Formats: sequence, structure tokens, C-alpha cells
Amino acid sequence: SIILEIKKWSKDTNKRCKIIYTAHDYQLICPNHMLYNPNKKNICEKCIGGHFINCIKGKCIHGSLAKSVVGAVEAYFWNLNNVYKYIDKVICISKFMKQKLDTNPILKNRTIVIYNFTDFERNILGKKGNYILYFGRFANEKGIKTLIEVCRMLPNINFVFAGSGPLKNLLENIKNINNVGFKSGEDLKKLIQEARFTIVPSEWYEPFGLTIVESLKMGTPVVGSDVGAIPEIIENNKTGMLFKCGDVEDLKNKIKRLWNNEKMLYFYSKNSMKNNFNTIESYYSALIKIYKK
Repeated sequence: SIILEIKKWSKDTNKRCKIIYTAHDYQLICPNHMLYNPNKKNICEKCIGGHFINCIKGKCIHGSLAKSVVGAVEAYFWNLNNVYKYIDKVICISKFMKQKLDTNPILKNRTIVIYNFTDFERNILGKKGNYILYFGRFANEKGIKTLIEVCRMLPNINFVFAGSGPLKNLLENIKNINNVGFKSGEDLKKLIQEARFTIVPSEWYEPFGLTIVESLKMGTPVVGSDVGAIPEIIENNKTGMLFKCGDVEDLKNKIKRLWNNEKMLYFYSKNSMKNNFNTIESYYSALIKIYKK
């Protein structure tokens, strides 16, 4: 709706106003923003191409038929009215996201990739603790159930979970899991820095993976699933490892391999320090250049 108001203002005042849209999710092509069916708990691309009726069929918005109808109607409305043609540039926070948004012919020639930024400062490689860290939301799409199953299979390895979410009760009564709750600021940075490595077991199309960047900035390698933008951020066998999405055995083996290999862990940690991710300054410098074109 704001796009139409901007165009109305431009017409009324005869002034040019460029519209730059930053896409942090898949809202422009998927009514529930995720390309994920929360009921079947799997990745879903059925709405790509404007087939938004599938949102209703799958009750994809909070499992509610009514909400899914509203979401699908809204998506049809904006697409049928060609509202997105007024956007000058769509900033995609990963190449993967650009690939998905480019399935919409109106968006295809408007997308550009600028990786997201973090305010974490590059850290000096310090002493590692005796635990593996997961931090983020405790939800199905984040692969929490897969990770918990692996934790049960590796009782001699300590896992720390930092976050909150609807599946937090699943963490109870597992001896090698320490749920420290939601953490931020210096407390979170310390947890990340001292972890031997972090886990990103997502089972949806992560559009970027900020937790990966934050880990690498702190000199902490990452083991992540091979979906979405995660393979763009983790350099496999250099700053961490990729495992097959949802594969319990593969994740277990990757964790054991890295946990028991100090030389490999140091190699990954050292490479993590060499990352060249955007800062807030470089991110907005890039945006300004686009606006001036």
C-alpha cells in the first residue's frame, strides 16, 4: 500500500521518488513469506508463479483457513494490479533469495544482491570452551527436532541452546543440553566466542543466516544444513561444514568429526577470522550507490 501512495505523491507533485525494497523473506512470491508449509513441516514452492491458491489448500498461514484465504487474496490483489513494477530495485540479502524472487518476471530485472550486515566486531581468536552452541528460535523450521535427536545420540558432548520459541519444552530432561534462554549483547557474544562451534540445522530456505555471520565474526566455525543461503555463507571444509538437510546421521557424523579433531577446529576457526562480511557502513554505502544510479 505504501508503494501506491508514493506513486500518487510523485504524480501529484511531479517529483521523482525511487523505491528500493529490501527483501528479508519471500513475501513477494509466497503469502506466508517462508516457502515452507508449517503444517506438513517441509519446504514448499507451490505458490511460485502466482499459484497462491495453494496457500489456502495448505492452510499455510498459522494453520488457519481464514488467515490463509486473506493472505492468498492479498497476494493475488497486489500481483494482478502489477504494484511491484513500481519498485526500482529489490535488494536481496543472498544469491539464493535473488534466484527465488527472479521467478517473478516483474521482479527479475530489478533484483540485486547485497549481503546482510552484522554489528559484531571481528574478534581475536580466543580459548574455546567445552560445548557446541545453538542460538536462535526453537521452532520446527529451524531444525530443532533434528538437532535434539542428534544430541540424544551424543551423550558425551555438551550442547548449549540459547533462544526461545514454541518447542522449548523439548529441551527438558536431556542431560547434555543446557538451555540458557534468550541471550543478547555481550552475553551472547561470549557464548559464541567460547563455543567450539555452532550449529545451524535449518530445514527451511534460510534467506541469509545472520547467526552464521555472527559466529564467524567471533572466530567460531559453523556446521550448517545445505539449504537456502547457508552454503553461500559457510565455506565448506574451510570455515565449517555442510550436512544434508534433515539428515540425522550426517549431522551426527559431522559433529563427531569436528568435535574430535582439534587441528581441524583450529584451521576452521582461523579461516573464520578472515571473513569479509558487510558492516553497517559498507551496507549503506552500497545502498547509496544504487540510489544514485
